[in-house]
Amino acid sequence: MFGVLYTSHDVVSSTFAAALLATFSTAILCFVGLTWSGEKWRLPVAMVGVAALASAMHYLGATSLWLTAGKASGGIRFSGWFTVQPLQVAAVFFFARTMGKVPVGVFWRITAAALLMVFSRYLGDAAYFNPTLGALLSIGFWLYILGEMYFGAMPDAIRKGSRAVRLSYFWIRLIFTIGWAIYPILHFVDVVIGTGQAPGVIALYTLFDLINLITPSLIVLAVAGQERY
Repeated sequence: MFGVLYTSHDVVSSTFAAALLATFSTAILCFVGLTWSGEKWRLPVAMVGVAALASAMHYLGATSLWLTAGKASGGIRFSGWFTVQPLQVAAVFFFARTMGKVPVGVFWRITAAALLMVFSRYLGDAAYFNPTLGALLSIGFWLYILGEMYFGAMPDAIRKGSRAVRLSYFWIRLIFTIGWAIYPILHFVDVVIGTGQAPGVIALYTLFDLINLITPSLIVLAVAGQERY
């Protein structure tokens, strides 16, 4: 099994293995980081840690399916996103709340938007309705989340924070803006155009999952450790 897993010419199994190890390592680092994080930072650090652990479990299942059946499943991918992306969005809310009051309604709105963002793409992928419509609805919910991150109460709270907090929020928001754009693009290629579960598409999904999850998680952990003092 491990010989197949680490065969370099198999791009999918190699990227799955890298994602599994990287997300699991990030989760462990975040949980250990709770010991050096200040009290107000522990919730966002814990949430990104749980998101990384959920992603690792998803990649464990994806790797097992690929090695046993030689194929990937959109269902496994969506099961990961249904957990990971709402957790990430919620973590940003609590990140901003460390700097000042943010209405709890913002939490419910952006978390619901994250769930609906994934659910719209899932409905299109599963052919419950037109996949183009699913992609467009998903983009709409994603843009709403960005609107809250750029113009809502969260950036107002962040402006009260230190330079490290403001810079960290800037990079997290930038990743959500640029990095998350790849999901509707690949959805169009995969489902609307109809390339299917091509190895290149799977590898790109995995690569951007790593960028979009691990980088914000480590940013949250780093600023939590710095702001303790």
